[in-house]
Formats: sequence, structure tokens, C-alpha cells
Amino acid sequence: PTFSVSDIMDGLKFNMPGKGIATAIAVFGITGVGASELFMYPYWCTEKGYARWTGTQEPNEAWRQRALGWIRVMNVDIIASMIIYSTATIAFYFLGAGVLHAKGIVPSGNDMIVVLSRMYTETLGEWSVWLFYIGAIATLYGTIFAATAGNSRVLSDITRVAGFFDRADYAARIRTRNRFIWFHALLPVTMILVVGSPVQMVKWGGAAQAIMLPIIGIGAVYLRHQRLPKEVRPGFFPTFGLWLAASLMSIFMVYYAFLSF
Repeated sequence: PTFSVSDIMDGLKFNMPGKGIATAIAVFGITGVGASELFMYPYWCTEKGYARWTGTQEPNEAWRQRALGWIRVMNVDIIASMIIYSTATIAFYFLGAGVLHAKGIVPSGNDMIVVLSRMYTETLGEWSVWLFYIGAIATLYGTIFAATAGNSRVLSDITRVAGFFDRADYAARIRTRNRFIWFHALLPVTMILVVGSPVQMVKWGGAAQAIMLPIIGIGAVYLRHQRLPKEVRPGFFPTFGLWLAASLMSIFMVYYAFLSF
């Protein structure tokens, strides 16, 4: 890869792109943990049994310690995820900037995977193309598998909130979820046949997730102040960080909407 320290410092400057604002917003929406993953995480926690033994909220120290114990487990999840995706994302950006950008190569149409593989074949050699393909298949399969499972649960809950079935009707919940699993399994296949461009689909998905991020941030602020039991509420710095993140996401989306219209 060919880039210098000055290139890295230049890239860290706060300078919004001109023509590439839509792509920048899409990248903002899907880099690291996107909006869909944030929606899915509570379902993952529930089905993994997190906080199952915490029990119903009780006004005593024993319940508080049990609740804080599971909150610490989730903190470990978050910190580990942040380290992993930050390291991987930075490495991926460096490879893209040093190999693809240096050669003026831009993925487009159906050649996205082939073009991205050059980041590895240009640095490690032609033998690494199969290693890249194995990793790509594993990553894409895992993404589709997790997204299908998570989205089906989210949409099932949306239909319940909309009044299509009662909250206590577990059989209806499972039935609705299974229908959405089929829907989400067929949707990507239909879209690739109609759109024909994985790059464009990634941009659309990223933009949609970016738009949802402020909603998640504002919702988290509301839950922090209105629904979280006072016994387990975080202190000043986590709360300040939450407000800061929600505010920045909202500002970026307002800016994007202003440029779009």
C-alpha cells in the first residue's frame, strides 16, 4: 500500500466531502456496528439469557448487584466489539486507500468482490485470493444469517405493537416471525436480480441505517432518563457521552437532509 503519515493526518481533518456526501453518509451508517445491529442486540441478549436470573426489579441491594453484574457483561460485549471493528475497519480503510485509491480503482456493478480482492492479492500475492473468498463467504453468510434472524424479530414486534396480535400470544409471535424469515430470505435475492449492483445496494442500506441512528440515539436518551431504574443508572460521563453521540448523529442527519433537498 502507498500512503504516508501526511495522508492519514489529512484524512482525519473535519472536512465533509462535496459530491460524495451520500457515500459518506452510507459509510457512516454501516461502519462498525450499524443501526440494524443495535436494534438486534436486545434480542440477542434476551435469547442468550442475559439478566434472566436478575429477576423482577426489587427495592433492595441484592437485586441491584445482580442487575449491575449483567450490565458489566454487556459493557464487556460493547468494548470488545468496539476494539475488534475499529481495528478491522482501520485496516480495511488503509488497504483501500493504499491499493485501490492509489490505482484509481472503484468497485462498481457486479465486480465489487473481485475488485475488493485486489487489496489482498496486490499486497500478499495471487495465492491470497482464495483466502479472501473464503473470508468473504463466511462474512456475507454470517451477515445474512444474523440480519434475517434479527429483522424478522424486529418486524414481528412491530406488527404486535401495531395491534395485529396480542402481546401474550406467543404462538402468533413465532408464526409472524417465521413468515418474516421467509420474506427476508427472499428479499436480497429479489433485489440483486432487480438492481443488479451490490455496490448500489450497500449504499442504500448504509444510508437507511444512517437515518435510523439518530432515532436510536434519541430513544436511548429517553430510556436513560425516563425508564431506567435509578438504582442502575449510569453516572455523569456515560450520560454525557450518550447525549453527545445522539446529538452528533442528529446533526449529521440534518446536514445530510439539508444538502439533499
